[in-house]
Amino acid sequence: MADLGDAILGVLRHGGSGHLLFNLVMIAVGGAQTERAIGSLRMLGLAALCAGAGTLAQYAVTGPAFVGASGIAYGLVCHGLLAAAGSRARLWLIAGIMAVLFLEALFLFDRVSVVTHAVGALIGGSNVMFGSLFGSKGPVLKPMKLTHAGRVAAIIEETDEDDALEAEQGFLAGDLEGMFVLMRGGEVIGVTGYALDEQVPDVAWLSWTYLTEAETGAGLGGWMLNALLGKLKALGIRKLFIATSDYAEDGVPIYAAAHRMYEEFGAEIELTVPDYHAPGEARIVYGLENPEFEHKPEPGEHPEIGLAITGAAREPETDGTAGLIWEGRPAGIAGLDDQLEKVRRDGARMAVLVLPSDISEANAAAFESHAFGKCGRLSDYFARGLHQDWWSCSLEADRAATKN
Repeated sequence: MADLGDAILGVLRHGGSGHLLFNLVMIAVGGAQTERAIGSLRMLGLAALCAGAGTLAQYAVTGPAFVGASGIAYGLVCHGLLAAAGSRARLWLIAGIMAVLFLEALFLFDRVSVVTHAVGALIGGSNVMFGSLFGSKGPVLKPMKLTHAGRVAAIIEETDEDDALEAEQGFLAGDLEGMFVLMRGGEVIGVTGYALDEQVPDVAWLSWTYLTEAETGAGLGGWMLNALLGKLKALGIRKLFIATSDYAEDGVPIYAAAHRMYEEFGAEIELTVPDYHAPGEARIVYGLENPEFEHKPEPGEHPEIGLAITGAAREPETDGTAGLIWEGRPAGIAGLDDQLEKVRRDGARMAVLVLPSDISEANAAAFESHAFGKCGRLSDYFARGLHQDWWSCSLEADRAATKN
């Protein structure tokens, strides 16, 4: 037993500075990726298991004459590589790992702890391929915690680096309300969430929703969205809106897979605002009705059908789009010319005006006379039959016409 205890303590000893440095680099690289995949506590549990099981296996084969933390290193590196790889790439990685272990056993069995390496690699790889040793194997949607922020940001970054940075900053600032992570076998493989609408209590907007590229195409996105809708049903949400865009890189729309998932789930495009986010990048909004929502009698239209434009503010996630701020009045339009001139001087390239459909329809001719065009509407936004209409005006075109 003394020999076994000495072998276990041998994890802390190394054969020289080169041996120590090699293991530390592998642990740092593999540990960083593994931590992002399964979190700090599970990573530590995985490392401890690799160390213990690897040491016991090596002791059983060769006795106590070995040192080093290479079981941890191989376990974390294998887990990190396989967790980050797609389904097809995993097969090649597994073949490569097996080849390395075979060559070690063939040529280095007397000089390195081959059994420790093999056991660590087996544990780390199995944890990815067959489900976590520390959690359930089926997909489950759980409330997001701050400890998930790094892994979630990494998943988002696979699709959009800007979104990843913005999301991570929000998470670290405590914006976790309504956010959920999709976990399978203790690993975070997706994220979704909702934000309640600021104006209408029974409407919600889909928040950050991404699935790691290694898990796409297996129906998990739809499963995740369905689970989220179940939670929204309990909150009395009658409709979910999904804001996205047609942004493309090298001519390839990066959200095409997400759009297909929304459409397969029954969501329909209700609004497209060309050039909203930037020239050539439109804002697209899907609407998804909750079929199980029990509709109740709802209020009628607004008693006031006029409006006064009182200010403007930059629209979030846009390059030069200004949203006009308004308040109701009995009839007519006030302040529109002044505010358009103000945002034009401030360098805005587009102005948007978002209104209830009854006010929009009553003043449509006036908007059109100011070069506004109606982009579309979000159906039943305020209540059944009372929609949200979007109007936009290109200030660049207006500015060019003025010069001519």
